[in-house]
Amino acid sequence: MAGGMILYRGSLKSCNYQCSYCPFSKHPPSVRELEQDREQWLSFVGELAQCGQTLGIGALLVVPYGEALLHSWYWDGLAQISGLPEIDAVGAQTNLSFPVRQSMKNFVREGGVAEKLRIWATFHPEMTTVSAFAEKCRQLREEGVALSAGAVGVPDNIALLCELREKLPSEIYLWINKMDGLKRAYTPGEKKAFAEIDPCFSRELRVFPADAAQCHKRLFVEGDGRLRLCNISRLLDGSWQELCEEKQTQPAAVSVDREPERKEKSVSFFRCGRKRCSCFLAYGGRDNLVNRMLFGPYPLFRIPRRPKAVFLDIMGTLIAPVKEDGVHNVSAEEEILEALRILFQENTVLFFATTLPYKEAVSRCHTIRHLFSGGVFAAGAHIVLQKDGRTKEQFYYLDDLLATALSALQREFSFRLLTSKNSGRLYKITLFRAGRRPWSVREGEELFCALPGPLRSGVRYFAEDNCLQIVSAQADKAAGVRTICAWLGILPCETFAAGDSQEDAEMTELCGN
Repeated sequence: MAGGMILYRGSLKSCNYQCSYCPFSKHPPSVRELEQDREQWLSFVGELAQCGQTLGIGALLVVPYGEALLHSWYWDGLAQISGLPEIDAVGAQTNLSFPVRQSMKNFVREGGVAEKLRIWATFHPEMTTVSAFAEKCRQLREEGVALSAGAVGVPDNIALLCELREKLPSEIYLWINKMDGLKRAYTPGEKKAFAEIDPCFSRELRVFPADAAQCHKRLFVEGDGRLRLCNISRLLDGSWQELCEEKQTQPAAVSVDREPERKEKSVSFFRCGRKRCSCFLAYGGRDNLVNRMLFGPYPLFRIPRRPKAVFLDIMGTLIAPVKEDGVHNVSAEEEILEALRILFQENTVLFFATTLPYKEAVSRCHTIRHLFSGGVFAAGAHIVLQKDGRTKEQFYYLDDLLATALSALQREFSFRLLTSKNSGRLYKITLFRAGRRPWSVREGEELFCALPGPLRSGVRYFAEDNCLQIVSAQADKAAGVRTICAWLGILPCETFAAGDSQEDAEMTELCGN
């Protein structure tokens, strides 16, 4: 669960707001109920402080039924957890009714790190004004707190939400949740209006089939210690307390049992029980490319990553790998396409990063080609930037004698030689084998040892299943990203990159993923 996230929901079921649609506004809390919630929360905080690092927890989000940030113990606990070096971020869902300046003063006094605090703020038109809510958001930003704000997509409130968008600082993302009780479909006009407020609103209307295998980096903890994968999934075996006790006595990485065959304290992960992920806390917490690309390593805070540029591998990333049953994951490809349109709309520059030559890459991605501004092709041997109607290119060339020498080895090593050239100059060689016969490490070493010594210098090779790829030693995806970033005048750490092979590892690390 390295880099994992905990969602915590205590027994608090009361709120200071009186929204007509909310049952928790009708429940006045008793002294005992508040004391129980306080005890549960502080116990959880202590246990997380002790075993969170062993469990691989990097972030905590409080997702209460009621309003938690009215109560000092939540601020104290968040402050304590934020001070742990292994914790990257802490936060809470809130209606923002707490006093911002005083609460932040107390948070910092208790050791809280403001830069780690994340606020998910919900606007309730029945209980506050646009101006008052926007002012609270501005105050939090002045205190150095990252936040997102949003509201339920009630069609009658479109004008009000447009006003809120205008009054919020531009860097604050304003999300819109679909209205579950609408009892009709949104009209095209309503969809357009909400999408103009929230570029990700289309995701709220998408059907996400449940996939528990994507939920290995999150855990939902109830106040009494019961566990789920998310807020709507079935209960897991075991409890939070048992999990912490086990990890304190066995400080190894979390072991995840898909279907435990024996009775023990270990929690059984990968058990969902749902057919679809029907809310953001469900689909937004899945560990997949789209969530990481749009919202960073802890997407459930709902704060956009907003990279200046994105670099994406094609085979296995943009084009989903074929499953064992021979079927493409069409749903995953559609979700990625939707995310690319969102990024494109927000002026993020999109680039391919692939081992494929340029022509083959754009041919395979012809339906989305218009969203991209070039990229890193041929494993970095060909770099392209297309901007303002102009094209800037760079090639890393190979010695033509290399192709000649390799041709003499075709029969011995059973391959067909394919070359990529620019104006007659060689920049990539592919040694292709039919019938899905992969290249082994030993075969690659033997082939290169068979080449004349001078031709082996200044080049590198790597295997991709039944293809052995050969390019200049100066060419790789990470170097291509550096070049494009330099051309654009941005830093690699301001970008995002994704891929599923060893060729992508240095690139994704460079881009701070």
